[in-house]
Amino acid sequence: MKSFAFERLVNQYNNVPYTDALKGTASLQPKYDKGEDVYKACIAEIDKAIAAITAGQANASTVKITAATDPLFKGDMDLWKKFANSIKLRMLIKMAGVPAQAAYATAGFASLNTTTVGFLTTTDALNQPGYEKTTRPTPIYSSLGFAGNGAVVNTSRIPTKWIFSFYNGNKLTDPGRGSVIYRNFPNTPINQLGDESAGVPTALSAGSAWNTGTNATVSMPGVVKGPAQAQPVMIAAEVWFLLAEAYARGYLSGDAAAAFNNGITQSFTYLYKDASNAIAPGKNVAADVAAYQAANVTSPLVNFSLAVSTEQKIEAIITQKYIALNQINNDEAFNEFRRTTYPKIVNGSLDPLLTFASRQSVSTHVDKLPTRYLYPSEEYNLNPANAPAGINKFSSLIFWDLN
Repeated sequence: MKSFAFERLVNQYNNVPYTDALKGTASLQPKYDKGEDVYKACIAEIDKAIAAITAGQANASTVKITAATDPLFKGDMDLWKKFANSIKLRMLIKMAGVPAQAAYATAGFASLNTTTVGFLTTTDALNQPGYEKTTRPTPIYSSLGFAGNGAVVNTSRIPTKWIFSFYNGNKLTDPGRGSVIYRNFPNTPINQLGDESAGVPTALSAGSAWNTGTNATVSMPGVVKGPAQAQPVMIAAEVWFLLAEAYARGYLSGDAAAAFNNGITQSFTYLYKDASNAIAPGKNVAADVAAYQAANVTSPLVNFSLAVSTEQKIEAIITQKYIALNQINNDEAFNEFRRTTYPKIVNGSLDPLLTFASRQSVSTHVDKLPTRYLYPSEEYNLNPANAPAGINKFSSLIFWDLN
């Protein structure tokens, strides 16, 4: 989990304290390490962790963790190893596109090609430490659905026309996932950031746009499932799309088309589950995936056989990953957009179907979007000798962002 956390920090800030971090009062002004070096250190830690778990499994005297003490995988150490391997895969793919890191990534992929550990392809990493409605509702639920007291939250936010176009037929037709993600789909109010024109919708009259339930206790499929739902950490759909990219680019040996289609199926599977983590009554994953493929048979973003070149395949893979992560892991979806520029937008356009950038954006970047988080001001106040200077949220890039 340390590697998981530091990967996220690098993806947001690039250079961060690592070698001097987590030392308490022994290091109150830690030096900053390069993002790529933190990635390498995290991968080394992952390899050590997998080896340690494997050794522990082989030792009868090892004290086992139990379902009661493991809120993520309920004591299943094979799943912990698959999760670790999946995080390693995610980092290696980001590194592989950077010329200076390509040789390191190649060696890393070689180790993955020979491992028997596997990846998190059939089980979602879902954290459930005891979430419940009143005192400890799931974070995703309390931010997009209802507060602990039953009050509706987030009514002032609505989907953009750009993201909605991947569901309502403007780009792709997807009533299966659209109807479980968005309230009153396909008639959910939508708008574009920065559009304050007269008459455009700015809020829902009742409920959250991302909760299809009728009250604070109902268990529903979708993103916002219920107050006691487990918090998604990494879903299997994302792992399949990571594998699809690795296969398409030749990093690993495997079938990119099969992985791509499995990613779509796993996305439907996660979204069709309710708060109990069971497929909701009336939902049929296989039938709706087939209907989705049939409805979009002429689009290479769904029909992978139409994606001929490697770049077309990558566009399809990242677009579907973005759709699968919508409101589940928005940070990683945006990471992948910054890394690949997919899903495609038209830079500088004011057409809400062609970009998700705000109409009032002051970004100087070509896509009118931010490129990173800024360091907290406390860093410059408390660690001025080490905190990187001259950081610009529109032009300072994460090491894997070559755009």
